[in-house]
Formats: sequence, structure tokens, C-alpha cells
Amino acid sequence: MMAQWITATGALLFFILGALHFRMTVADLKEPKRFVPAKRELLEELKATRIALRKDVKNFWLSYLGFHFSHSVGVMFYGLAVAYCALVRPDVLADIYVRLAIVVFGASYVLMARAFWFIIPLAGSVAGVTLIAVGMAMRY
Repeated sequence: MMAQWITATGALLFFILGALHFRMTVADLKEPKRFVPAKRELLEELKATRIALRKDVKNFWLSYLGFHFSHSVGVMFYGLAVAYCALVRPDVLADIYVRLAIVVFGASYVLMARAFWFIIPLAGSVAGVTLIAVGMAMRY
């Protein structure tokens, strides 16, 4: 039972990171100040241009916020799915390939955080995937 709670705690860290990211993105819809460029004048440029991929995209800033929303939802879903498996359906985690996929997926957030983001998502991802891996190792 302890292993399940350790795994779920790691998953909860991912969910919290995703939820905080989602909250900041919602706030930037109203008053951009979290995910804006350090050079504030670039924000107006982002709003005045679109990505080259499609002509029907409203503007680069909204596309950028859309990415942040989808990223947030993905991280929250990962956290919820792992917690659900740990607490409600631990039989799913009996499969070594499922456990491996969960840990590798979590570790990918560590690599992305190290390469592209900053210390809070890096520390949270390291702690989360470590707890998930330890919990799973204890159980099986």
C-alpha cells in the first residue's frame, strides 16, 4: 500500500505542475505577464503576426498560448492517469512495459525541463518521476 501512495504522490506533483501552468496561461489571456517575452515590445509583434504554417491562425501569441494550454492539459492528464493506476487500478501496473512507459514518459519531462524550461519544472519533474519509479520498484 505504501508503494501505491509513493507512486501517486509523484503523479500528484506532475498534476500540480500542470495545473499551475494552466492557471498562469489563463491569467495571460487577460493580462499577459507570465509567458511574455522579456522585451515587452515583442509581445505586440507576436500579436501582429501569425505562424507561417497556416493563414487562418489568428496570431502567434494566441498560438503560443494554445501550446501552453495543451501542454498543461497533457501534464495534468499524465499525473491523473498515473495516480489512477496506482490507487484504483494497480493491476495495470503489473505489466513491466506499462511501468517502463510511465517512467520514460515522466523522464522525458525532466529532459525537456533541463533543456528548455527553468528550475521549478525541472525540480518538480525530477521529484515526481523519482517517486513514481521508487513506488513502482517497491511494488513489483
